[in-house]
Amino acid sequence: MKNRTLLIVATGIISMLVACMSPEQKSLERLKKMEIAVSKDTAKNPDKAKIHDLMMGYKNFADSFPKNDSIPEYLFRAGKLASGLNYTMDALHCYKQVYEKFPTSKRAPFSLFMIGFIYENQIRHPELAKKTYEEFMAKFPTHELAKDVKFSLDHLGKSDEELIKEFEAKQKI
Repeated sequence: MKNRTLLIVATGIISMLVACMSPEQKSLERLKKMEIAVSKDTAKNPDKAKIHDLMMGYKNFADSFPKNDSIPEYLFRAGKLASGLNYTMDALHCYKQVYEKFPTSKRAPFSLFMIGFIYENQIRHPELAKKTYEEFMAKFPTHELAKDVKFSLDHLGKSDEELIKEFEAKQKI
């Protein structure tokens, strides 16, 4: 009986706390639970439905609470999840939102890099990839990804065979 009373009181307190949460706080709590569920699944057999739901959760949160400081991070994460699900255009859209709407965020350079990467490797549009990589180098020349971007620019449009021949030639020198 004592345990039952304690359970009822605890449930009541939790209910009151949840009822006092703002919609934004409730959404954040939901996202945290979804993240935990996805992180438990991803080791061997990721549940694509859970990953999709989390991606949509991030995007919906960004739409619902556009002034929240976590939006660039959540949109970036949504882009990564979309890429993993091969939702190329969704990923591109998320990364563009981060870069264009939050240009001073720490995720902006990474997002611009990912835009170029998607153009180069998934959409196979070397002209857009080159333009994006050049923009990256102009805006973030000292960023940690600048060497990767330079490498991509130097090797853009080359076939695997051309890259191998180039690598072998450098090895001979």
